[in-house]
Amino acid sequence: MIKNWLKIYWSNVLKSKVYFILTLLSLGIGFASVILSFVHYREEVSYDQTNPNKDNLFTVESKMNADTSWMKLPYPFGSKIKEESSHVIDYTYMNNYYDDGIFFINGEKKAVERVVDVKTNFFEFFPFEIVSGDKKQPFSGPNTAVVSDEYAKTLFGDKNPVGQTFIYYEQTYTVSAVYKIGENRSSVMANVLINIVDKYEQDALESWGNYSSTIWLKLDSAEYVSDVEKQLADILVRDVYTRLAEEEGVPLEEFVNREQGNRIFKLHDLAGQRMQKQAWLNGTPEGATNVGRLYIMIGLSLVILVLAVFNYINLTTAQAISRTREVGIRKTLGATKKNLISQGLFEALMTSLLACIIAFVIIEFTLPWLKVFLNSKIEIELSFMLPWLLLFIVIVVLSVGIIPALFTSSFKTLEVLKGEVNKSKKGKTLKNTMLIVQFTVACFFMIGSYIVYQQVSYMIHKDLGFKGEQVVLIPYYVKVPYEERVKTYQSLKEEFLKIKGVEDVSTASIMIASSNGSSSGFSYNSNWIQGVNAGMDYNYLDMFDIKLKDGRMLSSDYATDTISNIMISERTAYEMREENPVGKVIEWNGAKLTIVGVVKDFNLYGLKANYAPIVYFHLKTISWVGNNIRQLSVKVKSDDVEPVMNEIAKIWERRDLSDTPFSYEFADKRFAETFEGVKKERDVFMTLNAVVVFVALFGLYSLASFNINNRLREVAIRKVLGASAGSLLKQLSIQYFIMCVTGFVFAVFPSYYFLNKWLNDYAFRIEISALPFVVCFIGIVILTGVVVFIKAWSATKINVLKYIKYE
Repeated sequence: MIKNWLKIYWSNVLKSKVYFILTLLSLGIGFASVILSFVHYREEVSYDQTNPNKDNLFTVESKMNADTSWMKLPYPFGSKIKEESSHVIDYTYMNNYYDDGIFFINGEKKAVERVVDVKTNFFEFFPFEIVSGDKKQPFSGPNTAVVSDEYAKTLFGDKNPVGQTFIYYEQTYTVSAVYKIGENRSSVMANVLINIVDKYEQDALESWGNYSSTIWLKLDSAEYVSDVEKQLADILVRDVYTRLAEEEGVPLEEFVNREQGNRIFKLHDLAGQRMQKQAWLNGTPEGATNVGRLYIMIGLSLVILVLAVFNYINLTTAQAISRTREVGIRKTLGATKKNLISQGLFEALMTSLLACIIAFVIIEFTLPWLKVFLNSKIEIELSFMLPWLLLFIVIVVLSVGIIPALFTSSFKTLEVLKGEVNKSKKGKTLKNTMLIVQFTVACFFMIGSYIVYQQVSYMIHKDLGFKGEQVVLIPYYVKVPYEERVKTYQSLKEEFLKIKGVEDVSTASIMIASSNGSSSGFSYNSNWIQGVNAGMDYNYLDMFDIKLKDGRMLSSDYATDTISNIMISERTAYEMREENPVGKVIEWNGAKLTIVGVVKDFNLYGLKANYAPIVYFHLKTISWVGNNIRQLSVKVKSDDVEPVMNEIAKIWERRDLSDTPFSYEFADKRFAETFEGVKKERDVFMTLNAVVVFVALFGLYSLASFNINNRLREVAIRKVLGASAGSLLKQLSIQYFIMCVTGFVFAVFPSYYFLNKWLNDYAFRIEISALPFVVCFIGIVILTGVVVFIKAWSATKINVLKYIKYE
């Protein structure tokens, strides 16, 4: 029996080779996309799941106001909350980012990456396996480091890393242990851990306003989260607000009522950090995954598979019409309904298995590209993939095998032997419904792709409020003492300006397209403003062509501009609720500062974030703000970039300013990097759009082919009766245009709704117009017309005698 089924299956494959190949391809794409998206999802949700503390370990969000949250907490809070809360077992501090730099090992420079500053008790919170060194106390003393097992070979070769020393930022560290990251994903997977945070904490026990490091609290139970949040707020009131209220000369209750609504604390567990929908609420070096894109990939991969299955069902049902005599003869010879269903399941199984082979080929070729695209290390594990693959095969086999088999088994033997089944309407409703669904999904993707394209184009061409052309940014991480950073910059500026091709040199403590920097809050008429501190040189705003809205710029002509005068951004004035801020005095960290100008807003961080409230100082006004400069800005002539940068590099190396190699990038390129995320989303939409439209058009082509082929006798009779080619084309194609328009109508609302939600993630976005819908409608109608016209036109050119010679 199996042998006969194989012969019949292969015979039908040869009769419709093109349809069979397209079916395998669409099913293979569906299988591959679902497998890849689920494997990626599995990797992302696996982060920290092997950490025994994952449900009781929490990081703290410091919500400064409605628009600003930091995943950091001042050092004094740690010891206070442990002392006062019976639910906090312990705490630790660490950096929530990876650092890069240079290690000096036996006099040799080695570039290192993924370095994290931690407290000595780090391993009590993240219990990685210690493979060598002190397993009970991996950080055995001050200035010690723990290195990952794989990276130890990079740093020290075949030597035993324990006991080895290296110099990092002029501090000598000793490797006290080696730990193993392993295959399990963690939110901290550093190459090198350094226990310098103990010193930071000890030096800052009274620095209640310095939000430098991320805190992790180990609770005895997750049910006490709200209690700990309240206790943190109480500490803030008692140890911070009380002092500030006294300094301001207002009653504590009034001060608390004014500030408490802005400053609150929220705890976030480790288990959910990787899948944190709001990426800025992730307090780990690994950061959060793009949850929205992840769910889109899963949902759309399932849609592609469903559409491929719909196509297969449509195709199999349509082919069943051409196999009616086969079914009739088999019924005459005693085949039962069960036999026909079993044969249908067998044929579906064979096709599904072949589609799986296609899927593996697609996965093999796309996986390397996907790793780069997603910045992921996903691997295909057969033990994980096989159960899911079997489930998909079972679903496909049951869907594709049973539905067409029930359809064919319902034929009456006499009808099929007479060839009267072609005249019936069996299965048309199911096939037409599936085709409308395909049109709906295809239209959704076409509309979505166009809207995403419009948003990316808007972001690329938007006036950012500054101009970065020909401005080169040079990282300024120099070895000079902190208090000498501004002075060193001034001397460098003098040397750089002597280079032919250098038009100007400037610096500031803010960085284009980066959130690095400092922020300080101040109160004005009961309004709290959490402003970004911008210590800058006089010419910084002019270099980037950032415009003045009101008042004047800071200038060397006024001595007070380096003492007590400042400028603010439009956003700062808005949050102050002050229409005429020029001339007004604010109290900033105990200093009285006079506003002399208002600077127009510009996009500092990117287009997802709103304009930042900025307070502009001269470099010398507040010394620690000025010394926070992290990059130099050099404006060069367009035709002299490379030789100019070579001359600057020579000066940099001659003065031995940094252990890291000299590097630079253009400001406009730096800002363009903030678009990479949305560009990836655009590429995902475009790729999936192409796949979905292909699958939908294949379904249309298959269904139109079989339906039109079954109407060839009707076409022949109409031609004999004098029907023109135009009227025949209309008769054969009108139903498909109706289904096309119906699918488009069904796609309009979900397209508008979901794409509008996606656009809401951007502070600066387009408004959805009618254009994407018009373009989609015209496009889908043209594509439908081309596909149907090809088959309908060939039908009008048939040999009439071939179809009516027996009539």
